[in-house]
Amino acid sequence: MIYTTILKHVFKWIYGPPAALPADRGDVGLVLIADGVGGLDFCGTALEYLASKATPPLDARTVRWGHGLGRWFADLSGVENHQKHAEETARDVTAFRREHPDGAIFLVGKSGGTAIVTRALELIPPGTVEAAVLLAPALSPEYDLAPALRAVRREIVVFWSPLDVFVLGIGTLVFGTVDRKHSVAAGMVGFRPDAMPNGGLDQSLRAKLTQIRWRPSMATTGYFGGHVGPDCPAFLRRYVVPLLRVGATARPA
Repeated sequence: MIYTTILKHVFKWIYGPPAALPADRGDVGLVLIADGVGGLDFCGTALEYLASKATPPLDARTVRWGHGLGRWFADLSGVENHQKHAEETARDVTAFRREHPDGAIFLVGKSGGTAIVTRALELIPPGTVEAAVLLAPALSPEYDLAPALRAVRREIVVFWSPLDVFVLGIGTLVFGTVDRKHSVAAGMVGFRPDAMPNGGLDQSLRAKLTQIRWRPSMATTGYFGGHVGPDCPAFLRRYVVPLLRVGATARPA
């Protein structure tokens, strides 16, 4: 908690205080962010600030699902903990939908936090969430995304990089992915719809999966293809925050 407090003060010093949400929050969207393993929370803290300053502003909250700063292996391997926090996230989504029937809901997961996001999506009714974003997912490439895709109205956007070799290549081969497969992760090679269970994704679900490969132009935002790149505020502001709007899409027209 002390580390997170310091990090928030740093972001406040750089970007100023988060924007105040309007008193009438009927149209204010909700963004739930599950950060990566190890408790660093760079991505969640940055998105909380950036989303509050978006147009229209968003109520962004980080899901505190890890075991604490530096406890990356407990976060990576704790399947029961993943499920517990996925269930809590699904309840938060359901409660927000009940209280704000017109408010859009977005889920964002980074690395190990993508397990929380995908499993939460698996627990809610179809079409409950507007969209989800998976950054450098530490899930196996064949992980069954079909239930999660049914839960989103628009799409799931996946950002992956072939340069994420150390963490999502060697690291997950040795220590395993968050769904406990010893393989390279989808954040390094992308998800493989044809290899998913039950004969792969059908066409209606494939149309809701958008995968974006790292490209050199992203380096201007501080994302050089490695695992921490998607945490950069400039990358989040340019590539992720624009997706957190009703009707916005990462798919080509």
